[in-house]
Amino acid sequence: MERGNWVAMRTYGPAAGLLLLAALVLSMLSSWPQNTLLAGLQSVVGWVPVCLVAASLGLMGMATYRLIQWERGAGHDCPNCGGPLGQERAGRARMGGAYRRCYACGSNVNHRHYE
Repeated sequence: MERGNWVAMRTYGPAAGLLLLAALVLSMLSSWPQNTLLAGLQSVVGWVPVCLVAASLGLMGMATYRLIQWERGAGHDCPNCGGPLGQERAGRARMGGAYRRCYACGSNVNHRHYE
C-alpha cells in the first residue's frame, strides 16, 4: 500500500469505525421488537447512533485540521520519515513521558523531538 493510503487509513480509521458502529446499532434498533416495557429504553437508546455519528464527525474534523496544519508546515512531523503526528498521548515517566504516533510510519515519537 502506498504511503498516502496508510496516512489516510491511520488518520480517518477511528472515525470510520465509529460510523460502522453507528450503522450496526441503527440496524439492531430497527429490528428490535416493539414492547411496552422497553418503550422508555428504546427512546434513550435511539440517541446512541446520533451520538456516535457526532463523535465520528468530531474525530474527522480534528484529523483533517491536523493534516492541513502538517501540510502547511505548522503541524508536528515525524523526525524519522517526515509524516504527520497524531494526538499527544500520556506516556510513562520512566519511558520519557508524553509521545505522539506517526501516521505514516507508525513509530512513537517522544515529546522532546517535536516540541
